[in-house]
Amino acid sequence: MRRKPKIVLAPMNFANMPIQIVRELKRRGFEAEHLQYTAGEGHKFGYELDREINIRELDGRINSNISALTEYIERDFDIFHFWNKSFFFETYYQEYTGFDIPLIKARNKRIAYRFTGFDARLPSRDLDVNPYSPFRYGYEHPYDEDLQKRYLAFLEEYVDQFLVQDPEMAQFSPGNPKIIPRALNLSEWPFVGIGKTDRPLVVHAPSNGPVKGTKFVQAAVDTLQSEGLAFDYKSIEGMAHKDAIEWYKRADIIVDQLLIGATGVLTLEAWALGKPCVVHLREDLFKPFYKTGELPVANANPDTITNVLRDLIKDHDWRAHLSREGRKTVEEFHDIAKVIDDYIETYDAMISAEPVRPTGTGDIEYLRCQAELARDLIIFNADDSIQHSGNPLRRLDGDEKLAVLQKVLPAFLVWPIRKLVNLRRACFRIRDRTRRRVQGFLARRGAHGPRTP
Repeated sequence: MRRKPKIVLAPMNFANMPIQIVRELKRRGFEAEHLQYTAGEGHKFGYELDREINIRELDGRINSNISALTEYIERDFDIFHFWNKSFFFETYYQEYTGFDIPLIKARNKRIAYRFTGFDARLPSRDLDVNPYSPFRYGYEHPYDEDLQKRYLAFLEEYVDQFLVQDPEMAQFSPGNPKIIPRALNLSEWPFVGIGKTDRPLVVHAPSNGPVKGTKFVQAAVDTLQSEGLAFDYKSIEGMAHKDAIEWYKRADIIVDQLLIGATGVLTLEAWALGKPCVVHLREDLFKPFYKTGELPVANANPDTITNVLRDLIKDHDWRAHLSREGRKTVEEFHDIAKVIDDYIETYDAMISAEPVRPTGTGDIEYLRCQAELARDLIIFNADDSIQHSGNPLRRLDGDEKLAVLQKVLPAFLVWPIRKLVNLRRACFRIRDRTRRRVQGFLARRGAHGPRTP
């Protein structure tokens, strides 16, 4: 009988989702671990961690990345389930991000890759399919889209199974992604429900305000307060998750996101607690997904949030209906005790199938791009005045150099400098592409000989 595969999930604990999977896998008898890089201070939202590698103790990101890769190869783990990035990464897809993946595959291991949001939801594509895309409302994509496209093409050459959490993300994933819903351990989320009140408490908890549409929520709240509508409002930002949960339990209405068109983790948490949730869900995607003609939310977008929120505050019966239906939905579709079967089935299928091997040249083109970045990436490295061996900046990687910038420069200067670095990189790419095209033209012209008059 074949042994159960050994599984590592890494390198980030997004919204506490990976750790839920690891805990349930352990309950089912799997050797499973979750790994997170930290600066020695735990998760920024206070989520429990399974294993952590302290970047500071290992003298920087590169040593930490290599340490993680080496350890799990030596311990003979079978499946490397990556979330957002692999072991070896730099936040902005630079400095050979992802080049541990071919090394893992060369050892006959399997790779699952789970996208989490804007790692696959590229601006050009989101603007095509989403009328309420955050990019329409001033959200600045933090990454170079061309570099991301090259990275996604690179992944296609090696990843055995792409995973996404819902049909909205499936639009953006390369390959043939499998949808496995987000999940909660419902024993940790008992039903609370709502009471009857003349002054409902509305709670909004944006992890990223421009993405969640927080300015539209605030504008709606301001309008309704100016009308004299009786309600209280609490915006939660930067709070430890366990403290935020206490506010969710007290809430009569929870507002999630208004722009993406999909459930957030907060939607699931609201459903589990039996709290009415205001969120923007694309009906064309989520009615089929939840096999229903009526989504269990107060569906709102920037154009409708004021009216929807007003009606929900006034209507206790509607709130009570959403409270019941939300809990039913999370029990049917998002219970980790059920969802884990999808993961186990996926892992088993990956082990049984032949590993994915490169068939194109996406990885080679990505290598070219990373080599060009290594030559031209950091603006510091172009300045001979700081290249002498005594300068401590020379030993820092890109993220660490940016951290130094943030400490010594006013905050308003850091973003323009990053923009200048990206612009400089784009100029180098244009130069190199033009050079290659000219060289190709001259080679073809030479092959056919000079033109005769």
